[in-house]
Amino acid sequence: MALPKIDTPIYNLKLPSDNKQNVTYRPFLVKEEKILLTAMEGAKELKGDEFQKVVRETILRIITNCTDGKIDGNKLPAFDVDYLFLNIRAKSRGEMIEPSFTCNQEEEKGGRICGHVDKYPIRIDEIKIHFPEKDYSKIMLTDSIGIQLKFLSTEEVKVHDNETDPIEKMFKIIVDSIDYVFDAENVYKGKETAKAEMVKFVENMHEKAFDEVKEFFGNLPTLRHKVDYKCSKCGHKEPVLLEGLEDFFGFA
Repeated sequence: MALPKIDTPIYNLKLPSDNKQNVTYRPFLVKEEKILLTAMEGAKELKGDEFQKVVRETILRIITNCTDGKIDGNKLPAFDVDYLFLNIRAKSRGEMIEPSFTCNQEEEKGGRICGHVDKYPIRIDEIKIHFPEKDYSKIMLTDSIGIQLKFLSTEEVKVHDNETDPIEKMFKIIVDSIDYVFDAENVYKGKETAKAEMVKFVENMHEKAFDEVKEFFGNLPTLRHKVDYKCSKCGHKEPVLLEGLEDFFGFA
């Protein structure tokens, strides 16, 4: 006789990058918890980018599982991945999280750092994707020539993970982020333009335009939440800005 089937609740949300796309998902099951625990155990000795790579791959795998394979996180920009995982996590482990804060206030006498650790409860539904107030994606290079930038998917960014030169990596990501170039008469799609030609085009930008490109990357949408932190030991008050999954969950 077959064992009874356990019903799993199904939820819906719309992705921040496309408010029209409805995503159906379920909470973690024991098998996803196992994936998380196994990944974190294996990543204990890793640091920096290598650690983050393992975390990200694990998150992407869990998103695929919890959306029944209908959503490939590799095809989404990073902020969509963060938002979707945040909501899956909320339905799996509860609507509250408690990130830890360490008080770095220097004591008046002795000059010692307080160092007290507090946990601060935050409702997950209060954590939103922060979009810049200004649209930085369209940049005019001359009166008639401009570029339209796009948010790269996780997959498109990962292509450059093995690039060891940070400057070279930055330029490659910029080139790939150009959705299209336009002038008064034509639109030149980035994916239909030879990579070498696009690289040369970027290298010939004037400094002001390139600064605007960097502004686009400096203002990418991200999970963000402000906490009015107060140390329970010394009473020090300080606003703390949490950004990205790592700030909210430590590892994810």
